[in-house]
Amino acid sequence: MIKVCVKRDKQNSIVEYRVTGHAGYDAHGRDVVCSAVSVLAQAAVIGLTRVVGIEVDYSIDDGDLYCVIPSLKGDSRREADLILDTMFYTLENIREGYPGNILITETEV
Repeated sequence: MIKVCVKRDKQNSIVEYRVTGHAGYDAHGRDVVCSAVSVLAQAAVIGLTRVVGIEVDYSIDDGDLYCVIPSLKGDSRREADLILDTMFYTLENIREGYPGNILITETEV
């Protein structure tokens, strides 16, 4: 199962996320659920760093992506929210289709 842990601040902005595990929907290399989740989590990092220009702290390893967003204000926060909320709501949509393969948790920090 893929576990997505999202941490939000008091303004409901995502400040950290971690995606771990494998979906187990199909064999390695053919698992569309794993592929979709992986692409979304990595696309968010790319969007934040290359499109918006935010220096996030992240690490990517087999079955584990971890990303911490620095404290942001103004336009940078709004742009980061657009990217991260798109990732989050798309992950929720995937979970609706594959509820036995993805677990999403949110906490406020």
